[in-house]
Amino acid sequence: MPKNAGIPMGKKGLEIKRIRKEARNMAFNGIFAFLTLLFVVIFYREIALTTFLLVVLAIAFFAYYRSPILVPIFALACFLGVIAEIFAVSGGVWSYGLSDFFGVPFWLFIVWGNAALFIYRTGVEFERLGFHK
Repeated sequence: MPKNAGIPMGKKGLEIKRIRKEARNMAFNGIFAFLTLLFVVIFYREIALTTFLLVVLAIAFFAYYRSPILVPIFALACFLGVIAEIFAVSGGVWSYGLSDFFGVPFWLFIVWGNAALFIYRTGVEFERLGFHK
């Protein structure tokens, strides 16, 4: 049982609790982004394994935040990000050494989706900390 059970928390206590929650969320976002990049760097040659690991990360993100807006953000970024990549690859701007879907690796779908989740939630956390002005 908490020390102050039954005693209303003061304004300062609520503020500290809120900041701790936002710091925990920012740490989760940072670890999520780091693992997304790490999995790609280490396992990029194994397209199926990389895709699987990135999907597991995305599922963990959805479970952590439980926000319905994340699904369309993820889906839109997956689609639009890879479409842009396919145009760039087909135009000769760059290329991927290992690819299995129109010149891009399939895990790129998930990387774009994960990037969008990270950017969206990090923006939300900054706004909640008062950086919106």
